[in-house]
Amino acid sequence: MSTTVEHARGAREAGSLRESNHYRIFVSAVCLIALTTLFLCAIPTSSGFSAVRSNGWDVLVWTLLVGCTSCLPIYSGRGAWLSLDLPLLLAAGFVFGPAIAGAIGLLGAWDMREIRRDISPTRAVFNRSQVALSAMAGALVFEAVGGRIGVWPGAGLAAFLGLLADCAVNYSLVAMSTSITHRRPFTSVLIEMRLGPARSFVPCYLALGLVAVLIAEAYASLGIAGVLASIAPVLLARQAFQSSHMLHDANDLLQVRDRALNELDSRIANERRDERLLLAGEIHDEVLPPLFKVHLMGQVLKQDLSSGRLLDLDDDLPQLLEATEVAQSAIRDLLGDLRRSPLGAGGLLPTVRLLADRLESLGSPRFLLDLGEIDASPQAQLLVYQVVREAMNNAAKYSSASAVEVKIWVEEDMVRVLVEDDGVGFDPRSVDRSHHFGLQLISERVLAAGGQVVVDSRSGSGTLIVAALPRETT
Repeated sequence: MSTTVEHARGAREAGSLRESNHYRIFVSAVCLIALTTLFLCAIPTSSGFSAVRSNGWDVLVWTLLVGCTSCLPIYSGRGAWLSLDLPLLLAAGFVFGPAIAGAIGLLGAWDMREIRRDISPTRAVFNRSQVALSAMAGALVFEAVGGRIGVWPGAGLAAFLGLLADCAVNYSLVAMSTSITHRRPFTSVLIEMRLGPARSFVPCYLALGLVAVLIAEAYASLGIAGVLASIAPVLLARQAFQSSHMLHDANDLLQVRDRALNELDSRIANERRDERLLLAGEIHDEVLPPLFKVHLMGQVLKQDLSSGRLLDLDDDLPQLLEATEVAQSAIRDLLGDLRRSPLGAGGLLPTVRLLADRLESLGSPRFLLDLGEIDASPQAQLLVYQVVREAMNNAAKYSSASAVEVKIWVEEDMVRVLVEDDGVGFDPRSVDRSHHFGLQLISERVLAAGGQVVVDSRSGSGTLIVAALPRETT
């Protein structure tokens, strides 16, 4: 299974922009080494191109079969494509020698992205050159240890060593190419170049590589018909690799979704706590005083009755009725606020102020609030609060800022939000989205409501979060 480098965006123009001078020098060196090795191996010997004169049609069919299997790659999802031409290329090397194997790899390692122009000519040449080099490395090691088709167990051991050589050259070159292109550590790229978990990928890869010696044995016994028959298990192996890869990706996705749901549960619990605190404050400030007055006037009336001061009832009873009406009005207003706003009593703006006070009390930076009156649907207010809350919490935890500006206003039919800090900033591309997905979740909800969230941040220059969403979000 040969590995080839891919381009993340799949666009020829974008790919050209990412090909630095260092990358082009690297590709030129790989191509030169491949052609030099091919020339040295092709010097007329028993394993040189003399084999073509007696097996020309077989070599041609072999090249076509390699091309067919190369056109059915599996994308690893981590920057590399893996095709199942490895057994055929190794088998060609065991049968015909390194020169023919290198030529078949150079000519037969087709890539459909070349035809679609999804990769640049430079990348296409590199992919073919490194496939040819890895095939020649496997064949050279097979010959060097004395491997001979039909001689067992020596042929199996030699094939295994040839497989390791092929794998080492192939994976090293592709990992170096990806590391140079994307400026990522070589070791991390190398680890990610697999399909599914390593515990299942490595044994399957090694077993598939050893199929090469069986293909070579089939060719020695049955000719090209034996090679044609070997395509079936190779295609089945491709399906098995792809299924394993899909299951692994599905498992990763489920884990990310589980973490997201747990995070969402935590956020909902915190929002409910904010609502309870605001409700408690409203009851304390607006409802309890008139209720206390009702209680106080009730005590006054009780004393009037017990002491026989019936004339004083004419003065005290109206005050009791007035206090009762005030208490009823406060309760009605509180219930109305709870019905109108999903954020509890007071609505959006008091809840944001309460959040700012709570964060500042915990040692967060100073919050500069500029909150205009918001005439928006309850759903829109809830989304605005979620955006503001996520941005304020992130600034409090990670920004190391001295001040955070929070602004909410209405412009035409949109509610707009701005949260900006003067902290350390961050690189959005470096965020591990499998563990930190707060803003991503909020952005997806705002997008679903017809709005947009933009995050502008660079290391050392603070963070600016701007959001806009319709006032009548449903």
